[in-house]
Amino acid sequence: MPAAPSPAIAWRPVVAVAAAIAAWELIVQLGGLPQFVLPAPSAIAAKAWETRALQAEHLAVTAAATVAGLGLAFVAGVGMALLAVYVETVGAILLPALAAFNGIPKVAIAPLFVIWFGLGDLPKVLLAALMGLFPVFVAASTGLGVVDRDYLDLARLAGGNRWRVFTKVRLPHAVPHLLDAAKVAFPLALVGALVGEFIGGNRGIGYLILSAQGTLDTPFVFACLVSITILTSVGTAGIVALERWLLAWRAPRRR
Repeated sequence: MPAAPSPAIAWRPVVAVAAAIAAWELIVQLGGLPQFVLPAPSAIAAKAWETRALQAEHLAVTAAATVAGLGLAFVAGVGMALLAVYVETVGAILLPALAAFNGIPKVAIAPLFVIWFGLGDLPKVLLAALMGLFPVFVAASTGLGVVDRDYLDLARLAGGNRWRVFTKVRLPHAVPHLLDAAKVAFPLALVGALVGEFIGGNRGIGYLILSAQGTLDTPFVFACLVSITILTSVGTAGIVALERWLLAWRAPRRR
């Protein structure tokens, strides 16, 4: 088992962040920078506390769109991966097609979604799903398809049909890959939801940022960015906790 880090090492990131915030505050105060250019951390904290209820309400909207989009990305990505694994012709077409589509900036697609689906939550959910689709598909294709041939042969020799081979061999092999993909896809889905709110949203944390930008309320913009950072951290921590629970049977990895 790896040795636990000493308390001094564990506190280094906290000390570094505190020093950076203190330097930021000092530079803004001594430099006399206007608030709309670069607000001091104290002003950002005050604005975050003042608008905490409003931010919580809109952050919940963004979080719901992100989770819904991520779920849709997993359903579509795993479904397409199953087709790619079990139908070789489909697999030869899907991967290059999705790779090419993934190269299209999703910001360019967002206005089309607003035209097609209006200003509600649906465009945000679809953009979030598109942002998370490719990493989920790649991870699912790898986890379901790249399985040791000996395991598959042994499962078939033991009398396993295609369904049992899938549930007992392929799927358990794919779960770690899918959880790793979730760590990448969650921030991407959040970006997709924010883009949807920037382009045509009427609620959500992205909508608040856009409104604050229009009034040059820079402390409010920074406060919203802090909320987004917290949401990303909480979502990633939830995925890590789920990973530890689902994969508790695995031997711990040595560092």
